[in-house]
Amino acid sequence: MRLKVLIELPDTPGQLVAILQPLSSLGANVSTIIHDHDKRTADGKVPVRLTLDGSRDALRKGMEVIREMDLTIIEIDGVLQKHKQTLLLKGDITTDNLTETVNKIDELSEVNVIGVNLIMGPQLDESVCKMIIETRSNKGNEAIRQIKEISKENNLFLIKEI
Repeated sequence: MRLKVLIELPDTPGQLVAILQPLSSLGANVSTIIHDHDKRTADGKVPVRLTLDGSRDALRKGMEVIREMDLTIIEIDGVLQKHKQTLLLKGDITTDNLTETVNKIDELSEVNVIGVNLIMGPQLDESVCKMIIETRSNKGNEAIRQIKEISKENNLFLIKEI
């Protein structure tokens, strides 16, 4: 059986070896590695594409090891494991409360703010912030629930995915 995985690794010496050793000890053979130092994610990590060969059980256990190492899995066999959502926040948006809102969202587990665009209205209460977040595919609804609470705390109206 073959499995293609795209993960993010910290750009520090030994990270690739740290993941390859446990995979090989489980019986997963790494047949391809594409490790491009010139590409970086928003948080400075390096995407690494691995092609793994082995039994179904070895590959399943290998994926468990990757998850236990708290590495971000971007894609498995071409299926994205991250989900981008675009949100609108409307209200009396100042630089301070926008910064506070973005910081609170960034503190949520498995949610990354990857884009912010603020349009100031003639009256501050007419301002709109377009925010792009990234979550794991199965965490999107929970992220929206938490962002809705943060928005309420900051007197902002959340318009979900556009």
